[in-house]
Amino acid sequence: MRVAFVTPVYPPYRGGIGAVAEHDARCLRALGVDVDVFTPQHKASSATEKDIMRLQPFFAWGNGAILLDLFKKLRGYDIVHLHYPFFGSDILAVIATRFWRIPLVMTYHMKPKACGVLGFTFRMYRWMLESFMFRSARALLVSSRDYADAQSVKHASMIEMPFGIDTSRFVPGDCVAARRSFGIDEHVPTIVFVGGLDRAHYFKGVDVLLRACAAMNVPWQLLIVGDGNNRKQFESLAGELGIDDKTHFAGSVPFEDLPRAYQAADVHVLPSIDYSEAFGVVTLEAMSTGIPSIVSDLPGVRQVIAPNETGSLVLSGDVASLTATLDRYCGDEAYTKACGARARIRACAHFDEKNLAKRLLEVYNKVVV
Repeated sequence: MRVAFVTPVYPPYRGGIGAVAEHDARCLRALGVDVDVFTPQHKASSATEKDIMRLQPFFAWGNGAILLDLFKKLRGYDIVHLHYPFFGSDILAVIATRFWRIPLVMTYHMKPKACGVLGFTFRMYRWMLESFMFRSARALLVSSRDYADAQSVKHASMIEMPFGIDTSRFVPGDCVAARRSFGIDEHVPTIVFVGGLDRAHYFKGVDVLLRACAAMNVPWQLLIVGDGNNRKQFESLAGELGIDDKTHFAGSVPFEDLPRAYQAADVHVLPSIDYSEAFGVVTLEAMSTGIPSIVSDLPGVRQVIAPNETGSLVLSGDVASLTATLDRYCGDEAYTKACGARARIRACAHFDEKNLAKRLLEVYNKVVV
């Protein structure tokens, strides 16, 4: 079976959509599926990677791009799997599947949110094109029905397909050694945040996390993994709050070293502020590494953890709620370790990427009949 993935981003670019596409492609190849990935050519990437077709955009903006070559290049595949939204090229992929009569599978990742002209553009795009694209898909995959219901996403063949994690790679490890590798105190309870610090990831709520940490009543240190054009702004905020000595900006960590960031921590935080966050692959990474997660009570995001068993929910954007929850995890080692052990069990049982890849292959087999 030959499958074409169409995705707006792909590693080495850091982002949830690209990470999911990479996971799925890798696991499907292990099952014998021939997967080619079509994605825009970015400055930091190579155009010669095997099975990854990085196409030069006719026009690009943010993570959107018009890939005119996509139409002809999709000819001959058994399935096209579109990772949506991909503004500019998702409609080209859909038209190509109808013209070449190729079954289309879509993964609905998120509903982008913006203000002003960009927000109006998003709304018009969805109003004019989204229903047509959905009707063209033989299956619409959603990471959770909770998020799909919240965004009024409907499809006759909607399938809940959570994202997966490599549970053999993200494993519990030596906390002391991991902290040494990041140059942080070996004995202080550690909070970790992993995510983009750029404008495109405004919704991650890093400012909320910094303000919550500043109000904590127990010893703590914060490890922030990620980079972007807002990093200096967050570093300045940490200084204004008087917590720059406890806040460690690690920058962008190579993917192969990422498990160490979670191994260095006692608790992970995903303090997202709106529905642009639909799931949170980083929460899976933390769970698989054996640490609990504190996440915002948002549709989809809240489905990943088991509240009060493998982590906790906090009100989105509520600094006081996050501070109180952080105090509990950083102040009660026994409770935190017990939650982390249960998180590891949950990750292996429900989110192992190999098992989910088998489910995805079953979907493909059904739509090509």
